[in-house]
Parts: sequence; structure tokens; C-alpha cells
Amino acid sequence: MKCIICARFKFWDLKTIKGTIFLFDPICQKCLENIKITPRMRVIDGISVYSFYRYDEVSMLIGSKYSIFGSRVLKILAKKASEYFFESHNAHLWGKNEIYGLGIDDCIRSYYSHSAVILKEFCKYTFKPSYGALKAKNIVHYAGKTLQYRQNNPRNFIYKKDFKNVFIVDDIITTGTTIKEAKKVIEKTGTNVLFGIVLCDAKN
Repeated sequence: MKCIICARFKFWDLKTIKGTIFLFDPICQKCLENIKITPRMRVIDGISVYSFYRYDEVSMLIGSKYSIFGSRVLKILAKKASEYFFESHNAHLWGKNEIYGLGIDDCIRSYYSHSAVILKEFCKYTFKPSYGALKAKNIVHYAGKTLQYRQNNPRNFIYKKDFKNVFIVDDIITTGTTIKEAKKVIEKTGTNVLFGIVLCDAKN
């Protein structure tokens, strides 16, 4: 398959891959190694939101979420980010507290849910996923929109679970408006929002 970064065709030798890259993945091993983890943390409405890539370095890859093969791209990026997160934060030790992950509006509307793909990778070790738990009534796209537009057009989330502790997952954080709205709706039920996870932070 052709790598979407270097545009070279690669015939994978499965014996040398060690579980990181598979036969039909759209990013070759060399290009994956060149994608650097650039950790960042922003405090949004009292919680830490962790990101792992510079948006200007992965914008083309993140933009692929609108295509059919975008799920495989996000899976690769999320896998690399989750491995870094668990190693750097000793997250494997958090298992004594039952923590559920919630993908922001992880409903399937075209091909797949991008937040569900990311959530699955971050729930392979200690955390538990809860799919479809945080849905938006207002289907609005914020890409390229101003802060004022985002504030005037809330997602109107619905959250009906009763977990004690959760974290929330999305692909990008820009102004933090979505994270704030989701956190507010979740906390109204008595659930604790511990932190947020996004692949990249679009704020310079």
C-alpha cells in the first residue's frame, strides 16, 4: 500500500513489524517514526487536557478523518499517543479507581466515529470505554469557525450514564469550548471529569 506521507509503495515484511504497523496501514514505519510526540497540557475549566502532536505537523493526517481510510490513520496516531501517555504518566497504576472514557459525540455519521477510534486505543490498558454515552443534539461543525460562533452554537450534549469517574476524548482542541460544554453537562449528573485527551492542540 502507498504511504500517504512519503507516497512510496511499501510491501511489508510482517515478521519484522512487531505489532506496530500492519499490512494495509496507510503510514509506513519510517514516516511513523518521524512523527514526533510533542506533549502539551492545557487547563480547561479546571481539568488538564493532554495533547500529543503539533497540529501544524499532523494537520494533513488529522484531516483524513473525513475519508474512509481516516480511521486507520487516527488509529495509528492514537496508538502511538496512548503508549506515550501510559508510560509517561504511569497510568497503568490508575487501575484501582474505575475510570471510564467518553468519546465526544462518538456517533457514526459518516463511515466511522473518529473519537471512538481514539477512545478505543486509550482504553486498551487500564481505562474502560463507554461508547455513545455523550451525544450532541446539535450537529454543528466548528472547523474554521470563530470563538463567538462556537459559543453561539453549542453542541447541546446529552449524557445519561452514572459513572463515578470519567475522562473525555476528542481529536483536536482549539478554543476549549467543546471540552467545557461536555464537562459541564457530565458534572450535572454527579460524575467527576478527571481529565481530557486529544490528539493535538490547534492553539499556537
